[in-house]
Amino acid sequence: MRHRGAALNDVKHTLVIGERINPTGRKKLAGELMEGRLDIVLADARRQADAGADIIDVNVGIPGIDEGELLLRAATEVSEATGLPVCIDSSDPLSLAAVIPKLPAGTLVNSVTGDKESMDPVLEAAAQTGAFVIGMAKDHAGIPSDANGRLEVAKRILERAGGYGIPPERLMFDFLTIPVATDPGSALVTLECIEMASAELGAGSVLGVSNISFGMPSRNTIHASFLGMAILSGLSAAIVNPLEEGIMQSILAADVLAGKDARGVRFLRDYRARLKRGAA
Repeated sequence: MRHRGAALNDVKHTLVIGERINPTGRKKLAGELMEGRLDIVLADARRQADAGADIIDVNVGIPGIDEGELLLRAATEVSEATGLPVCIDSSDPLSLAAVIPKLPAGTLVNSVTGDKESMDPVLEAAAQTGAFVIGMAKDHAGIPSDANGRLEVAKRILERAGGYGIPPERLMFDFLTIPVATDPGSALVTLECIEMASAELGAGSVLGVSNISFGMPSRNTIHASFLGMAILSGLSAAIVNPLEEGIMQSILAADVLAGKDARGVRFLRDYRARLKRGAA
């Protein structure tokens, strides 16, 4: 498996993690995975890589399969097909722990929660391989309603990781979002957590943006605005669909404004490429 580009903690721009390889709500993809086929997986991986993703998220979680075996095969083939690192994504810590040692150092693991049974198998495996781990700011009690509560869960994960010899630099925290349609202050809580993460935890932050707009119209407009705010707050990585209209341009523009793309080099490169394709 080959990886293109620098180690995750050496990257200065906002990392883009392509989220499309996920069978939730995608019957055709789920059907192919049930048959052990990876045609859609590889097609989605290549399209996201071409659109500018830095990392490809791979989730094959459906009932009735050997998730560990299929996750390993899909992750390996996706990385070979794109030359990009992968983010192995599962809600089953034992599946993640089984796959981590078979993938290269620098693989991103999504994710652990603040619960011991989630943390221990994954952190132990990650400690042995140099994997990066996403910690989710929730536990069996749910998602804390305020920033301090979410930071406390993150600190619990940070401390547990340190016990396995994993430094903060190999951790990224997802402080989660609740739909703004049901909780008007939810975006502000997430942004407060992102601002606090670097100073209080010494770790990166990652955000899956799509949940924030659930129940609202013009969802991609909300995603773009929220991403700009999050990047200015210090976001390290965004879990997004890079094929969504305007999403990559929003991230690139926000990086320029946040001082993460000196002289707009990446922004201009993308602009010229789109101009050449007639898409600017």
